[in-house]
Amino acid sequence: MCGTLTSSALAQANATGISGTPDVIDADILSFGTQRVILWGIDAPEKNQTCQLNGQLWGCYDASFRYLQLLAGRGEVTCTYKSDPDPFGRRFGVCESGGEDLNAAMVKAGMALAYDDQANDYDAEMADAITAGVGLWQPGVKFEEPWVFRRRETPGGYR
Repeated sequence: MCGTLTSSALAQANATGISGTPDVIDADILSFGTQRVILWGIDAPEKNQTCQLNGQLWGCYDASFRYLQLLAGRGEVTCTYKSDPDPFGRRFGVCESGGEDLNAAMVKAGMALAYDDQANDYDAEMADAITAGVGLWQPGVKFEEPWVFRRRETPGGYR
């Protein structure tokens, strides 16, 4: 199906995925009109979550959000669904643009963590980020895993 959805995004969707120009609505969620896609196998800082960098507050969510905007803003994005919809109708997917896996890029830049509760697809990228000391793994950063923060702060623990 092809058509204009509720946002400015023009998307083509089928049973296996969706492609188009998404809006970034969270540090690990894209929106193709009314269809939200949560990036599979990764977890990024939550909107109300803060981190510390050298003892000072650091907006790790804002940094992750902006990085996903940069990645998704390079051109058409194609997401391949990886599971059934969640209770809110959102899909989980591996998203790519220009041949680059956005999920992997977020983890490799240290802007998201591999989410092993879902899949271990991005453990190598997280090891690279830790070794490189980038993003959440840069020296002097203290953070709580997003899933731990969410389970404590969000009813039901949903993203």
